[in-house]
Amino acid sequence: MVAAAQRVVDMVDPQEEGTSSTKSLVERLEEAPKKILAYHSSTTKSYVAHLLGLVKLYWRHATLAPLASGFVVDCLVENFLRYRNEAEPLAEEIIKSLES
Repeated sequence: MVAAAQRVVDMVDPQEEGTSSTKSLVERLEEAPKKILAYHSSTTKSYVAHLLGLVKLYWRHATLAPLASGFVVDCLVENFLRYRNEAEPLAEEIIKSLES
């Protein structure tokens, strides 16, 4: 059990080679969810910024600021879900291009 906890902590809070943390394994493990969330947030931000950069690249006059406010007031959830489903194959291709 300790070895598994140590692996999780080392994954989300790696120490520089030759150094050790002043915190105990339990303290580092307690911080792990915050570090995972921060990583997830940072990665998501990077992907969204990349996507919006692609939009501007192909549609230079696009005004992106309204996208930050979320749904258009009169947008039906069903319409949004349909548009998202249509875009999903493109999203997969964009992610593949980021991974290569």
